[in-house]
Amino acid sequence: MEGWNDRVEVVNPKRLKVDSLPAQRVPVGSPGDYKPCVALLPDGELLLTAFRTTEVGGTRNIRGYEVPLVREDVLLFRSRDGGLTWSGPEVLDLPGREPYFTVLSDGTVLMTVHHLIQDVRNEAGYVQTYLHRSADGGRTWTTIRFPGEDLPGWRPGWTTCSSRNVLELRDGSLVLGLGTEGGINYLYRSYDRGATWERAEECRFDVYEGMEEELNSPVWGEAVLWEAGNGDLLAIHRGDCRKLPPIPGTERPDGHWDHHDRMVLFRSSDGKFWRYSELGSYYGEMYPAILKLRDGRLLLTFTVRDLRPPLGVKAVLGEETPDGFSFDFEHDRIMLDTKTPMDKESGGGFGRTVQLGDGTLVTSYSYRGEDDLTYCEVVRWRLP
Repeated sequence: MEGWNDRVEVVNPKRLKVDSLPAQRVPVGSPGDYKPCVALLPDGELLLTAFRTTEVGGTRNIRGYEVPLVREDVLLFRSRDGGLTWSGPEVLDLPGREPYFTVLSDGTVLMTVHHLIQDVRNEAGYVQTYLHRSADGGRTWTTIRFPGEDLPGWRPGWTTCSSRNVLELRDGSLVLGLGTEGGINYLYRSYDRGATWERAEECRFDVYEGMEEELNSPVWGEAVLWEAGNGDLLAIHRGDCRKLPPIPGTERPDGHWDHHDRMVLFRSSDGKFWRYSELGSYYGEMYPAILKLRDGRLLLTFTVRDLRPPLGVKAVLGEETPDGFSFDFEHDRIMLDTKTPMDKESGGGFGRTVQLGDGTLVTSYSYRGEDDLTYCEVVRWRLP
């Protein structure tokens, strides 16, 4: 294919029956931009958001440590040609970091973020959670704040964080997970396309029962939600490997670094009680995103942050089942991004993928260069 001058390696091919796939890589933004997330609008336009951190001078005391003050800016890029060229960035006047898109069936764009204490604009004294909403393709935005103070049992200073995506259910309503340290977790629901939200079910997770006070990050933080064919709610959860059962047949990594976190699956039939099971991935893998392909297969992208280099965004194929999905992590492992040098810490994420009308897949990611700065790109690729 003309212009497709790169290749994506396929490790341990089985169903794909090839050891590489054609690809195109397109840089987006400037050095220091981080964790891009791509989205497809109904009219075919692509949006890409990322964020940039700038030290502004001064410090703030956070739990006994003096931490440099920063300003984190949300960036927005646009493409009308399937990701080959991008306009922007537009610096959005919106608080938060790690912006992540959900596009609803009517084209409404939702963006989840959390707002660090060291951001000079955050005067609340804790990590806050916001949802930004646009009904006009990201041209104008409204912002909804989810105060920790509104959660029963919340203590001043406790971090709040939401699920990474907003889930649009088959009945048109929306679900968002929101939680805090100390094991306080709720589902929030919206019946007006995300304009307003109500706190709904209080959530319990079987594997964490009895250790809620030990949890120093929200269970809902960074989770990805999915609705199964039988109506169950599923959540791919990023968790501290020390607090989760070990992967069968393995020992947990020594010590702890959040790059050793791992993904597990929670399931609920009522939104209240969530049952744990294994997803099939390994330690040091996180930041998942699920895409249903036009041919019915599922694609799971995720980021390898440690332990099994090369670091960066990878993908595996799966299928829907009556009660959810299954993915094969051992075969057809698609190495979408391997650009972070072997001697560098991860600059990877997020790896979200969209599929264009002609079948082309577009995946966003960031990597760390030899200069220790992060760089954002998209890779355009195809599956057999």
